[in-house]
Amino acid sequence: MNLVDENYSIQAKNLLENLVDEFENTIKKIHKIDIVLKQIKTIRVEINKRSRWISEISNISKDIANKKVKILIYNEDYFEPVENELKKLDLQFNKNGQFLEIVQPIFSYNQLMSLVDDIESKKNKIISKCTKAKMDPVIRSKHAVENEFIDHAIARKTSNNCQKMFEEHQKLITEMTLKKIKSILGHENFKKFEKEGLLN
Repeated sequence: MNLVDENYSIQAKNLLENLVDEFENTIKKIHKIDIVLKQIKTIRVEINKRSRWISEISNISKDIANKKVKILIYNEDYFEPVENELKKLDLQFNKNGQFLEIVQPIFSYNQLMSLVDDIESKKNKIISKCTKAKMDPVIRSKHAVENEFIDHAIARKTSNNCQKMFEEHQKLITEMTLKKIKSILGHENFKKFEKEGLLN
């Protein structure tokens, strides 16, 4: 049988490409303003002697371009309790009609690192999906050898091709991760991050 016949790794190639795209789209949605969003979502207010999550009494949205979080309050009576909670969180806000607009503050290194942790955990998840994508065709080719559909040389070639593709895609994911972390931390904080040797 000819070695050129190895086509098991095509499955890995397609999966790995899709996973890289999935990762790129996921980290594109992570912004500094998410830190504010997370803080706001922890707010509970007392309405008619009942504790309610802020998400039950308003619609919360990110305005990435203007570095703001907008809270559309459903009822005029809810403004005061929400404003009081925002003050407790030290968040600056403006009232604009039915909206409360919270401006993105200057974040501390530790606050920004919470986003970096999030990016890292998403990276680790996608890398483990890539490992599985690499292994599936290798396992299939091993079964094919056992059933005498292909010879050992083709199975070996499948394994080598899958490993090579995995390493290329892993490198891409690592580069994307680093670029995103740089954009989140900014120049000075990124230097500190590198100094601490925190990149997995």
